[in-house]
Amino acid sequence: MEFEKNFQKLKKLVDKLEGENLGIEESLKLYDEAIKLGKSCIDSLKESKGKLELLNKDLSRITLDSED
Repeated sequence: MEFEKNFQKLKKLVDKLEGENLGIEESLKLYDEAIKLGKSCIDSLKESKGKLELLNKDLSRITLDSED
């Protein structure tokens, strides 16, 4: 899944930003990349949440229909 891949990349970038003595140029480059990956992760989670909500609606309809 794309979320896990991007999240792992994000964790590595954060570790690098926190752990290494980087110059301002490199830090800004990595920070920009981290922001983009973070947004991608949030978008993936929102999409998954929407799919889960649709599945739950379908499940409740099945449950209600089966009670007749």
